This record gives sequence, structure tokens and C-alpha cells, in this order.
Amino acid sequence: MTIRELLTCLPFSLCFFVTAAFSQIKNDNLRPDVLHYKVNLEPDVKENYIRGDVTIDFLLNTNRSEVVFDAGALQIEKVIGESVLSYTREGQKLIVSLADRVKNENEIQIFYTGKSSRGFIIPAPGQAHTVYFTSDWMVCNDTPNDKAEFEIELLIPSDKICVASGTFVKKESKGEKTLHTWSQDYETPAYTYGFVIGDFQVFEETYREVTLKYYAKDHTSVELEKIFSETRDMMKFFEERSGVAYIQNSYSQILIGNHYQEMSGFAVLKESYGNLVLRDSTETNLISHELAHQWWGNLITCESWNHFWLHEGMATFMSAAYNEYRFGKEKYSADINSYYTVYKDIRGKGKDKPLVFNNWLHPTKEDRNIVYFKGAYVLHMLREELGEQKFWNGIKFFSQKYFRKSVNTLDFQKSMEESSGQTLDKFFNQWVYGK
Repeated sequence: MTIRELLTCLPFSLCFFVTAAFSQIKNDNLRPDVLHYKVNLEPDVKENYIRGDVTIDFLLNTNRSEVVFDAGALQIEKVIGESVLSYTREGQKLIVSLADRVKNENEIQIFYTGKSSRGFIIPAPGQAHTVYFTSDWMVCNDTPNDKAEFEIELLIPSDKICVASGTFVKKESKGEKTLHTWSQDYETPAYTYGFVIGDFQVFEETYREVTLKYYAKDHTSVELEKIFSETRDMMKFFEERSGVAYIQNSYSQILIGNHYQEMSGFAVLKESYGNLVLRDSTETNLISHELAHQWWGNLITCESWNHFWLHEGMATFMSAAYNEYRFGKEKYSADINSYYTVYKDIRGKGKDKPLVFNNWLHPTKEDRNIVYFKGAYVLHMLREELGEQKFWNGIKFFSQKYFRKSVNTLDFQKSMEESSGQTLDKFFNQWVYGK
């Protein structure tokens, strides 16, 4: 499988997630500002079933009598809270009616059940993982600019291994099951939350104060060490380019199922991907792509999906930039040429669009490839426009300024202009806002 073939398959399922999430965003004035989620979940990997509850602390103006959350295909059993009057369902939304209140701070607890779905995957017997559709396994606010702290308790069979978003806190024996607690004390959007359950071989190493763990069912620990051998160097590279240290005390990578996705503190990668890296140790684009999202995406997050290229174009470009740093200019050029080839095909079909979309309601295959591959190619051209020092100084300035914040494309443009001292209206009008 070539890099182009490998990366071209990446956008489809992820952007399907974004389509569904965006299509749910109605009645924005009823959306909360979530401060913290605490999830208690008991997944049954044999019966493809979950039972859980989530306590949501949020802010909502006191003149609002309703609040809207995303609930996917979950079955709501009850909603309780000091101000809760009643609740209804409207499609995939949960609408909670609230009593008159004297403060903006609110807390509600939602009890629910669900089955294996788009967001809760059973890829093989004894395994489970989440992907993309967070609201299919916990009630939440799916909008990307609503970042919150996150805590999860997972009650699973004691013979299974568990990985989840945040920092591992503890595990407690509960008869034949074990309760695993993870906590994240900084804010990220709901789509970055997740967990993995299964029987795995594990390899563990460290990078500075960060514990790195690699998991797979059908690879030995020796093979896992080889597959993910670039991880420490990648982390160092992204820290240097962003000017921001990796924020968590652990990072895990799990080969499982048939998806690729970054989540807060870990990434899932297609189970068969490990064999590709074992055959060619330079085929690490997806490892670096998902790791790059720990900066550009998870913590520097687009304020709406219309600016999605700031996640995917940046991560795709950064995977090529790492290849240049690690394997040389020829490898970087091959990546950029493959991105340009995808983009040229889109233009040849007359389906080119600006990188900033008017909406992301029904993205086509070409739309998905635009945000990944045109986005990466435009960043390459911006690098050539500004030169090495100004470009990378601009990336660092932007990353430091907006770390743990939500951004739009104009924020990126202004950051690059302020850092470089150059006006970039012509470049952005042609390549980012135009087509």
C-alpha cells in the first residue's frame, strides 16, 4: 500500500463523523458551555451493550429554559438535577427543560443504555473501542468549540486491559470485574474522549516524563517496539515545532479494528497497519499524523467544522515534515507530490473548493480530500512563500498563542502575518479562501 493509498482511505470515516455531528447542531442558543463530564460506564463486550450515566456540569444563561445535548442512538432512562423539570428527544438530540434559576452554573445526571453502534465498536470477540461518535456512548455536547474536563470510570471484566482518555488514576476489584478510573483535568472537545478494551500484548517505554505504551492483540512486544519506534522522536519534533510540550503524562497507541482516530492521550490505528510498518519502517505517516493531532486538533481546535482543514491539513503536512526531518528531503517531496496529485485530480474534475467551507453538512469524497491533501499542500506552499525561518517561527507563534483554545482560519493567517511581518492576504485569498 502506498502512502497515497493509505492516507486517501483515512478521511472517509472521520469526516462521516463530522457530517453527523454538524448536522445535529441546531438551536445553538440552547447549547451549554460544558465544564466537566463524569462518566460511569459498564460496557458488555459479549453482548454489544453499554449501561452508564454521565454527570454534566455546565454553564447556561438563566434566561434559557431548555438545554440541548447530543444523545446519538442512546436510550435515555432518566435525567435528574436540581433544576430539571422534564426531558424530550428530537432525533439524536436530548432536550432538557429547566426550572427558573438564579445562577448560570448547573449540574445534571443522565442515565442511559445503548448497543454497539457507530461510536461503540466491537471489532472482534472480547474487544471494544470508541470512535468518532462520542454521543453514541455518552450524552454530550458534540460542538468542537465546547471543551471540557473529563473523567471516566469503566467497569470491565478483570481479564481485560483498558485504555482511556486522560490520566490513569486507579483500578479497584469489583468481584469478577475491575473498575478503572481515568481523569483529564484540562479541557478538550467531546470528540476526543474515548476508550479501548481488549486482550493485548504491550510494549512500554518513556520519553522524558511521558509513559509511552503500544498495544496489539497479534503482535509481540518486540514487534510493537519496532512498529512504534519513531514515537519518541516524533513527540520531540512536534514539541519543537509547536513550542509546546506534550501535555499529558502518557500516550498510548493501539492497533485494533478498522479505524484511525486521534483521541485525547491515545490513538487507535487499523489493526493491519502494523504489518505495513514492519515491511517498511518509513511508512509511519499515520503514526505521526495521529500524534500531531495531540497539538493541532485536540488542543488547538477549530471553532467550527468549516475550518476543519486546520486539523487535518496541518496533521497531514506535519507527517510529511517529520518524514523530512527523519528520512530526508526526498521522502518529504514524495509525500507532498502525492498530496498534490490528489488535489490535482480534484481540480481536474472541476470540484475544487476553498479550504474554508461555507458549511460541512454533506461533504463529498473530494471535500474530504480537500481538507487533508489540499490543506497540506497549501501549507507546503506557504512554507515556500515565507521561507524556512519565518514559516516555522509562525507555526510556533500560532501554536503557542492558541494552545488549549479554539481557532478559525483568520486567526491562523493573522498569526503567520504577525510573526513574519508579511501581509498574506493575496496568498490566503488565492489558496485558502478561493479556488
